[in-house]
Amino acid sequence: MVVASSCSGCLVVHRDGLVAFCTEELDGGHCAGYDHHHLAGVMPCRVAPLVVRCWHCQQVTQLRLMLAEPFVPRLPERDSVLAN
Repeated sequence: MVVASSCSGCLVVHRDGLVAFCTEELDGGHCAGYDHHHLAGVMPCRVAPLVVRCWHCQQVTQLRLMLAEPFVPRLPERDSVLAN
């Protein structure tokens, strides 16, 4: 019988899915491993105040914006009957 280990901390994840840290590490404890179940769950990386992102998340956001397709809205065709 195999006993699955779990961590009692919370896993903190950056915007791109990369693990930032486990709260157990901040409390001086030891994380069972980022691939193990975390009893306190998973939360996104945030830096207070919320308008400030961590350096890693800021770089990911800028890269996504540079590589994004240009936004070109599809406008409805004008109907000559409805046009004034």
